[in-house]
Amino acid sequence: MSSADDQLLQIVELKGKLDKVRSQISSKLVNQQHLALILQTVEENLDQQHQEKTAVAYFVSFLSLLDQCCENDQIKDFALATGAVYFLNLVSPYTPKGLLRPHFGDILTKVAPALTDEHSQAPLIRSSIGFLESLLLAQDLDAWNNVNNYKISPKRGLMGLLELSLDPRPKVRKGAQESVHSILLQVPVGTGAHPASFYSGEFALNRLISLVQKNPLNKDSTFSKDLSAQIIHNLQLISAIAKANAWPIKQVNTLCDILLEICKSADEYMVSAAFAAFEGLFQSMNSKIDNDKFVQVMDIIFDLKPAVNDPHLAPSWLAIVAKAVTSYSLNIDSLKCFMKLPEIFKIVGDYFSSDVENVYISASQCLIAICSDAIDKKWLLYAPAVKQEISEQIGTVISQLASITNSFLSVKYRQCAKEVAELIGALFLSLRIRANPDFLPHLGTIGEWRSNEQEGFELNGVSESVIASAISSMGPEVVLEILPLNLNDANAVGRAWLLPILKVNVRCAHLSYYIKDILPLTSYFEELVSKANPESMNTKIFATLVSQIWSLLPAFCDLPFDLVTSFSDEFAAHLAKLLYQQVELRPTICHALRMLAESNAVYSSGVVDDLIVNQQFPVSKSKEALKYLSSTKAPKFLSVLFNVFSETPMDQRNYVLETIDAYLQISKPSDLVIIFNKVCTLLQKALDDETEKDFAETDDPAANGKIPKLSITMMDIVIEITKYLEESSHNALLAIFNRTVRVKDVQIQKRAYRILSSLIKTESGLKSVLKFLPDILKVLVEGSETTLMAAKSARLLCILEVIKILPVDYLHFIPGVLSEVILCTKSVNERARGNSYDILVAMGNNLIEFEGSPIKNSLNDPDMSDSVASLKELFVMCSAGLAGGSPHMISATITALSRVFYEFHDNLEMDFLKQMTSTIELFLTSKNREIIKSTLGFIKVATLSLPEDEVRPRLKGLLTNLLAVNHEQKSHFRSKVKHLIERLVRKFGSDYIEQCVPEEDKKLIINIKKSKARAKRKKSQASYDDDAGRGEGEAHSNNTFMSAYEEALYGESDASDDDAEENNNDGEEGYSHSRKPKQFISESKDAPLDLLDKQALSHISSSRPKTFSKKDVKYHTKNGKLVFNENDDSNAFGGKNSIDAYVEAVKQGPVRGQGNKLKYKKKQRTEDGINWDDEEAESRESGERKSVKQYPQSRSNYRNVRGGRIGKPKSRFKARKKF
Repeated sequence: MSSADDQLLQIVELKGKLDKVRSQISSKLVNQQHLALILQTVEENLDQQHQEKTAVAYFVSFLSLLDQCCENDQIKDFALATGAVYFLNLVSPYTPKGLLRPHFGDILTKVAPALTDEHSQAPLIRSSIGFLESLLLAQDLDAWNNVNNYKISPKRGLMGLLELSLDPRPKVRKGAQESVHSILLQVPVGTGAHPASFYSGEFALNRLISLVQKNPLNKDSTFSKDLSAQIIHNLQLISAIAKANAWPIKQVNTLCDILLEICKSADEYMVSAAFAAFEGLFQSMNSKIDNDKFVQVMDIIFDLKPAVNDPHLAPSWLAIVAKAVTSYSLNIDSLKCFMKLPEIFKIVGDYFSSDVENVYISASQCLIAICSDAIDKKWLLYAPAVKQEISEQIGTVISQLASITNSFLSVKYRQCAKEVAELIGALFLSLRIRANPDFLPHLGTIGEWRSNEQEGFELNGVSESVIASAISSMGPEVVLEILPLNLNDANAVGRAWLLPILKVNVRCAHLSYYIKDILPLTSYFEELVSKANPESMNTKIFATLVSQIWSLLPAFCDLPFDLVTSFSDEFAAHLAKLLYQQVELRPTICHALRMLAESNAVYSSGVVDDLIVNQQFPVSKSKEALKYLSSTKAPKFLSVLFNVFSETPMDQRNYVLETIDAYLQISKPSDLVIIFNKVCTLLQKALDDETEKDFAETDDPAANGKIPKLSITMMDIVIEITKYLEESSHNALLAIFNRTVRVKDVQIQKRAYRILSSLIKTESGLKSVLKFLPDILKVLVEGSETTLMAAKSARLLCILEVIKILPVDYLHFIPGVLSEVILCTKSVNERARGNSYDILVAMGNNLIEFEGSPIKNSLNDPDMSDSVASLKELFVMCSAGLAGGSPHMISATITALSRVFYEFHDNLEMDFLKQMTSTIELFLTSKNREIIKSTLGFIKVATLSLPEDEVRPRLKGLLTNLLAVNHEQKSHFRSKVKHLIERLVRKFGSDYIEQCVPEEDKKLIINIKKSKARAKRKKSQASYDDDAGRGEGEAHSNNTFMSAYEEALYGESDASDDDAEENNNDGEEGYSHSRKPKQFISESKDAPLDLLDKQALSHISSSRPKTFSKKDVKYHTKNGKLVFNENDDSNAFGGKNSIDAYVEAVKQGPVRGQGNKLKYKKKQRTEDGINWDDEEAESRESGERKSVKQYPQSRSNYRNVRGGRIGKPKSRFKARKKF
C-alpha cells in the first residue's frame, strides 16, 4: 500500500471517530454530550476562520484549548481540560510526526499539568497517557539520545509513564503499562535495541528490589497486603517491558534471582504475577537471533536450582523450567532443545527422590509439560523425511531418555510411582512410534503392575492409562506382543481387562491382525457358551467376552492401513450374514462399516494434519483403499443394508441409515443411478399396493416401535440418496414428489416435502428446481388444501427453502401461500410456528432485495391487480387478514404482523410504523380474548422496539386502553397487562407512567413497586431458605428463549408475577421444570447415621423424610400439662355480630346448581374483578403463612381453609404461554 493510500485511510479513520463523537450531541450521558459540544465549538471556530478540517488543524485547536485551561502550571477548568486532552489523544496518532518531533518539549509542558495535578481524575490522566504515548512514538533515535541537549527530552516523558504504571488506580496503571510496552516495542531506526530499554528495566528492577527488601517474607510466607499489591503492580510492569523484548541482558540474572525469591510466597496472585514476568521474558525472545540470549537466561535459571526438599522454591522453579524449555523449543530451535532433553531429564529427575509430595508432583508435571509441548513431531519422522544423520541422533536421544526414565521405575522411587507412570504415559504420546522398541521394557514393568489382581491396588488406574497411551502411539500389535490377552490359555495370566482399553484407543491399526488373532476368540467362547449351563456365572462371563471382542471391530476399522488386503470378499460376506442373523450385532457391525468408509473419506481429502500418520499411511494409499471399497463393496453392502433397514423398527434404525449414508457418499455415480432406479421401482409398487385403508393409518411408527410400511422405508432411502444424485435423476425425484405429496398419509407427505427440501440444498438440485419452478410452485400452492395437519411442519420448512431461492419473476408465490403461513403462526406445533415465523422473515428479505419489481398477483387470482415489491407491501398483504371472518384469522394476522414488525422496524418509515401500531391498537376494544391476547403481544413488541420519543406522546391513551381491557375482561389478562406496564416502567420510569395511569388505577404503580421489593426480599431469602429459592428464584432465573423475538415478546420484568406468587405455596417447595433433584438422609434420633457403613446408601432418598410433630403442641407447657386459654379469640366469627356471621356463612355456603347438585361460589377478589392494592395481598400472604405453620399436617397443595371449606387444588405446573 502506498503512502497516499495510508494517508487516505488515516483520514477516513479519523473522520469515523469524529462522526461518532458528533452523534452523541443528544446523548443522555453528560460526559458524552460535553465532548460533542466541545467538538462542535471547535469546528465552528475553524469554519469562521475558513480553515480546512485536517488533523493538524484539530491538533492545534485542541492544544490551544488545553492551554486556556491552565494558569501557572495549574488546571483551572478540569472538565474542559479533560475534553481537550481526550481529543488530543484521539487526533495525535493522525498528526504528522514532523510536527510532533521538534516541538516535543513545548507540547509536553502543556500536557504536564494534567499528569501532575493532584486533583486530576482518572479519565483526564488516561487521555493524557494516550496522548503522551503518541508523542513518544513519534520520536526518532536522535531525540531519544537527546543530541540537541534539550531540557525536556523523551526520556523524561517516559519516566512519567513509568511512574504512572505503578499508580494504585487500575485503569490508569493498565493504560500506562500498555503505553510503555508499545513505546519500547517500536525500536527507532538505526539501533538494535530501544534506547530507553536499559533505564526502563533499571527503574522497574530497582523498585521491585526495594519493595522486597523493605519488608521480607513473614513466617507464613506472605507479605503485607499493601506491599503485595505494590509488588504485583511492579511485576506487571516488568512483564510489559519483557514482552516488548526490551529487558536488558545484563539485568536478567538479578531479575531471575528476585523473581524466584518472590515465588516462595504463599500468595498465589503474587506467584502468578512472577510467572507472568518469566513468561514475558521468554516470549520476547522469539527468533534465532535471540538464541544466545535465551541460552544465557536458561543457564541462569538452572544455576539457581533449589534444594531437592525445598517445599517453597522447588515447585516454582520447576514450573519456570518447563516454561523456559517449552518457549525455547517453540520460538528458537526445537532440534537443539530435543538434543538437550536427556540433560534436562537428569536435572529435573533428581526431584523424584524428594520426600516432599508437592516437589515430586511438580517434577512430574514439569517433565510432562516438556514432553507435550517441547517435542516437535517433525523430528520423529524416519528418513528420508529427515536427514539420516539427524534421525540417528534422534534415536540416540530417545534411547538415553528410555534409560533415564527406566531407572525411575526402581524401588528407590516407590513413593512417586504414580507420577513416574504419568510421565512415561506422556512420553508414549509424544514419541509415538519412535518409542518402539526403547520403551517396551517400561511397558512390560507397568503391565506387571496392572496384572496384579490385588483388590484396590493403587496403581491400577494409572497403569491402564499408560497402556492406553502405548496402544494409541505404537499400535495394538506391539502392546499385545508384550502383554498378550491369554484368554484361551488357562496356564497364563489372563488380561481380559485390556479389551475395554483397546476399544477406546485403537486407531490406524492393521485390520488383518484383528481378523486373524482376536476375532477367532469369539468362536472359542461361543462354543463354551453353547455347552455350559445358560444360567451359570461362567456362561455370562463368556458371553460378555464375546460382546467385548466384537466391540473392538469399529476401532480396528478406523483408518486401517491394510484395508485392501484384509477386507476380503470372504470377511465381507461373513459380516453381511451376521447382519441378517444376529440382531444384537447389527449396531456394532454397522458402526464398523461406517467407520471404514468415513475415516478413509475424511483422510483422503487431506484434512488430517498428522505428520507421523501421513508417513505411515500416505494419502495416496487411502485413496486406493476408498476406490477399492466403493467399487467392490459399496453396492453389495448397500443392498444388504437396505434389507436390514426395512426389517428394523422405526425407532431403532437410525444407525442403519447413517451407515447407508456413508456408503452412498463413496459410491460411484453409475452405481447410485442403478440403486435409485431399484428404490423407485419398489416405491412405486408399494404405493400401488397400499390401499386407502393403509393410508388412513397415520400413526407414527416410531411412537409404537413398529416396522413401518415399505413405502415409508423407501421414501426414507430416497431422501437419503437425494443429495448424492446427479441432475439426470432429478426428473424422477420431482415425479416422486408430485405423486407422494397428494397421498393422504401423514408419514408419506412429510417425506415428500423433505425430498424437495433436500434437493434444494444441493448445487445441482437447485438448478433442477429452478428449471421446473413454475410446476413446483403450482404443486405447493395446491398442496395447502391436501396437506394433513401433522405434516404442516415439513411443508412449511419446504416452503421456507423455496422462498430463500425464489427468483424475482416468481414473487407472486409469496401472496399465494401467505394466508396459510399466517394461520400457522397459531399452530400448536412448535416447529410449525417457528418455521412460519422464519418464512415471514424470508419473505421480507426477498421483498427488500427485489424492491421495485412487479408482483404478478393476477397469476394467483385474475381479479387481483399487480403490485410492486417492497417491505410495506408485505405489511399490506398481511393486514388483509385483519378483515378475516374468524377471530382465529385476525389473531393469527396480528401475531404475524408483530413478528414482521419486530424484524423490520428499522427499515420502515416512522409514520408507517405509528399508523400500523394505531390500527392494531384498535383491536383492544374487541370482545374476543384470542384477538386481545395477540394484540397485547403486538403492543408489547411495538412499544419496546420503537424509539422512546415516538411512544411517549401516545402512552397515556395506550395505558388507559390497556387498563380498560383488563376491567372489561374481568382480569383475564391481569398478568399480561401488568407485565407490559412493568416493562414500560423500566423504559420510561415509574413517575411518568404514574402520571399517565388513570386515577382509579394509581394503586397499580404501588403494586409494581411492592412486587419488585418483594422479589428482592425473596431473592435474598433464597440463600437462606432453599425451598423458597427453588420455588421462586430458579423458576424465574432459568427462563430462556429460542430467539430475540420471543425474548421481547415473552420476557418478563424483574418483579415477580403476582399470579405466580398466588399459585405458589408459601410453605412448600416451588415446582419448576428446571429444578435440580434434592437428596435427603433419613436417620433415627436414637442412632445417628454412620456414613462409613456400607448400608449408609440405603438411608439416602430423593424424597423428603416425613417429620412427625405432636398435635396440639400449642396447648402444652414445658411440664406436659394441658392449658386452655378461655380468652382465646381464634373463633372464625370473632368480632362479628350474629347477623354478620350469618351473612358470611350464606356467602360461603353452597348453592343448588344444575341437576340439583351443591355448588360453591367462586370468590371474587373485589367487586370489579381486580385489586391493584397490595396491602390485602400481603395480609393474605402473612395469613397463609400462619395457617401453614399452625397446621403442618395439612395438604399444602390445596388452598388454605377459608370459611370452613377446602378450595380447589392448585396446579403445580404453570405452562409458559406462547403463540
